[in-house]
Amino acid sequence: MNWFLSEFNIRAWRLIKNYELKKAADVTLIYGQKGLGKTAMLRYLYQQRGQHEGGILADAMAFARQYAYAAQENKLNSFRQRYRTTRLLLIDNLQLLEGKAKTIEELQYTYEYVIGNGGKMVITLEADSPQLEFLGERLASRFLSGVVLPIAVPLVNEIERFLVEYIQQKHLFIDTEVLGIIAKCTDNLADALRVIEQFVEFAELQQDELSLQCFKAYWESKEREKNKAIEPTNIIKIVAQTMDLPVEELVGPSRKPRVNEARELAIYTIRTLCQISYPAIACYFNRNHSTMIISYKKMQEKLVKDRELEKKYNTILNVFQV
Repeated sequence: MNWFLSEFNIRAWRLIKNYELKKAADVTLIYGQKGLGKTAMLRYLYQQRGQHEGGILADAMAFARQYAYAAQENKLNSFRQRYRTTRLLLIDNLQLLEGKAKTIEELQYTYEYVIGNGGKMVITLEADSPQLEFLGERLASRFLSGVVLPIAVPLVNEIERFLVEYIQQKHLFIDTEVLGIIAKCTDNLADALRVIEQFVEFAELQQDELSLQCFKAYWESKEREKNKAIEPTNIIKIVAQTMDLPVEELVGPSRKPRVNEARELAIYTIRTLCQISYPAIACYFNRNHSTMIISYKKMQEKLVKDRELEKKYNTILNVFQV
């Protein structure tokens, strides 16, 4: 693969590029936010070293599923034989094991066997800091005892330089001002690439050039889609507009009758469209879940009796094309 090297990731990339099984630490932990190339690093290491060393590359969730299946089908022996005897075990997205006590226990034994047999492990974690408390003190301390490398959030100019290299490789002719806008609006490489790919698709559908004007049209269309996404914050905003109230007042402490009614309508709509729990809804209004239940039931009764209120509710539904 083509690497993009810069200050935010250079230490981790150098380690992966120059990785030698005999000289490497027992465990290498690479952590950072999403979209910064951690998975790509593991894939590269597997292709360059793992395949030749009988290594295994597994997403943490895949490891958990395979373990659960093996336990259910009485195939734990073959599962353990495969994972515990490997020379190089690469585990991606370690954070996905949080709350999976049995899988974490299995991973601990896997670690002990792999390292005990002279093997090595390289692990990635999507997090701002190497917090591994969810693994338990023993396994967390083992994983933190080796090499721990962060990947920082790239600067705007680093993302822009990455995009310049990318469009050159793809032979795309995109206005350089567009790349600067994308770099400012994203905070990782994966999101920046996703915007480029979506923009190219949009331009092709419009049969337009990859110009600044076309990008502005694309961005406006994405903003409209985003504002129509069925999620609590959007619903609260649309309810506030429909009921002619500021969002701050709707989610605030006011007990005015018209504010209460608008709040009840927002709670009812969120519960109906988003299908999330009452405690989750309560977080948006800084109230307890029992208040959410009462508000939902009140609005349910009002919509049967109040035709004007029902019209407003339907207006809100139409915004979300429900």
